[in-house]
Amino acid sequence: MHAMARGILSVTLLSCAFAGWSPAQTTYPNVKLTGRLQEQVYYFGNEAYAAQVGPQSNIFTRRARIEARGNISENVSVYIQPSFEGGRNLSGVTTTCTSSEVPAGGGTPTVTCRTTGRSGLRLRDAYIDVRFSKAASKSALYLRAGQEKRPYSRYELISSTNLPSIERGAGQGLVARASNDLFGSAGFLSHDVGASVRLEHELDDVRLLTVKLGAYNGQGESLNDVNDKKSFGARATAAVTPKIDVGASWFVHDGIVTPTGGVPDSSFTNTAWGVDAQYGKTGDEGLFALVEYLQGEDASTATIRMRGIQGVAAYNFRMTRPNSWLYAVEPFARVDLADPDTDSDDNGATTFTAGLGLYMSSKAWFRIAYERQSFQAEDAEGVSGVRSMLAVSF
Repeated sequence: MHAMARGILSVTLLSCAFAGWSPAQTTYPNVKLTGRLQEQVYYFGNEAYAAQVGPQSNIFTRRARIEARGNISENVSVYIQPSFEGGRNLSGVTTTCTSSEVPAGGGTPTVTCRTTGRSGLRLRDAYIDVRFSKAASKSALYLRAGQEKRPYSRYELISSTNLPSIERGAGQGLVARASNDLFGSAGFLSHDVGASVRLEHELDDVRLLTVKLGAYNGQGESLNDVNDKKSFGARATAAVTPKIDVGASWFVHDGIVTPTGGVPDSSFTNTAWGVDAQYGKTGDEGLFALVEYLQGEDASTATIRMRGIQGVAAYNFRMTRPNSWLYAVEPFARVDLADPDTDSDDNGATTFTAGLGLYMSSKAWFRIAYERQSFQAEDAEGVSGVRSMLAVSF
């Protein structure tokens, strides 16, 4: 009897031991909360453009975002990102529009509108992903439905968690004439509501080929469609080496414009394409570099051809002392050449940024930069000043 008891006890203990050694089983749904907070300060000598850009200096919350990401099942995942950002004017939301000169030989002037004072809660990313292949497969096919970024411009698609240049476009305080501003105003960038399919293929253990096709309302963030057409985008990226990645994108945007005569035209479309390359990743030790070329048509009835070229570089030096409050030092620079009308010789803009990032940890950093914006027109005054950001992610 005692021998049987000892045998049962031994089997029980061995079962418990093996159970402890076996990997924990994944349970669904599982959701993880993350976020980021970015505070920005700037001072620019922008008096000549006060009606467009506002005051010379400002202190504001650039981004305050909470992100919820998780798996509903093995093949279904969800991502939601609300956001508080942008500052608030006493008078609420204000939209300022400026018009270019009439192009030589006739045509329609380009109208650029910029909204300031946006406040309250915004919905940025909000989508559901469904995977149609096994997790261990070398090729994976995904369906995504909801709100995401249009698949255009590599720098726009890089997460804002840690941008070396602080801003993708000109940013508050400067005139909205950088490449990101031009192509955003034309309907090619930022968030839109729609659906996309994405194919990911593993070239080897570290290199990936991705192809994405999407259809969108074309109206922008959290907006319903207003016509019977859709906007379409495509993007492909491939890792040439573990560090070097190249890509190309194309987008056709639909909208409603009001041509001369005041008749709404629902058949309006403008198109854009771009090529890009990247070395390294933001925040990683060593060199990060990105260059891209963008070309497309603006959102006016004349569909004036525009162009954007930008290069960004940063080098992350890690500190050797593990107990130092300074985790890394990162000098960075960006050059952006934006031309809203390639047939005109006097309306281009160049934005130059150079600065230093100081990391207190991999999740907390301070950046300060000198920025200079100059314009091709001979009588146009330039703008220069300092921009800084204190940011954390968690």
